[in-house]
Amino acid sequence: MTRHCDHLLDYYNQHLNESDKAAFEKHLENCSDCREALRELHGLNEFLPYASEPIDPPEGLEERVFANIEQHDRDAGPFRKEKPRRRWLFPSAAAVLALSLLGNAYLFTQIQKEEETEEQAVIDQVTQYVELAAVTGDAKGTASIIKQGEQSSLVVQASQLKDLTKDEVYQVWLIKDEKPRRAGTFVTGKDGKGSVVFKMNEEFAREDWDTVAITLEPDANSQLPEGDIVLASEI
Repeated sequence: MTRHCDHLLDYYNQHLNESDKAAFEKHLENCSDCREALRELHGLNEFLPYASEPIDPPEGLEERVFANIEQHDRDAGPFRKEKPRRRWLFPSAAAVLALSLLGNAYLFTQIQKEEETEEQAVIDQVTQYVELAAVTGDAKGTASIIKQGEQSSLVVQASQLKDLTKDEVYQVWLIKDEKPRRAGTFVTGKDGKGSVVFKMNEEFAREDWDTVAITLEPDANSQLPEGDIVLASEI
């Protein structure tokens, strides 16, 4: 990796001055790795969070995130195995996306809390990230499992959802061996978008879930899926 490769994230987020921007764009002409990483980042734009107020991350956060990613690579070694059909983002050029995901409203909330109380846990890693496939309709969505210290949370975001009527809600489910467990409920705004953050207790965190799904439920009281599956994906 050259010195210019270190400027990829700043270039993507438009944080470079004109001189450094010109130098990086010249570097892009000869660096296929940076071009591919930049293409992936732009391709994932539509799946990033839909609304957030930008803030400056705490000093040293970038270094801590990348150090965690690099340590993960060293621990895993060259012979690590992955479950088939899982769609991981780490590690790869998408490691850079870990920092772009700081735009996520949930993550920025955690950063703000860290600024207020330095003793609070810092963001460690996005351990899983999948794109949810539409089962009915044209909805789009993503699901992430974010580990922050000892706390793991499921973050689900969706767009192009149909309008709700009366008591209808969208319900998130984590599924193992065809047995679903409730993992958050949300309603949409006028723009057809919605999201939920589900803090996973020890029971949820230690399970090896095989599927995440979103259903359209008649109300918020469903203990098992009653409505149609809208989005789903293996994890």
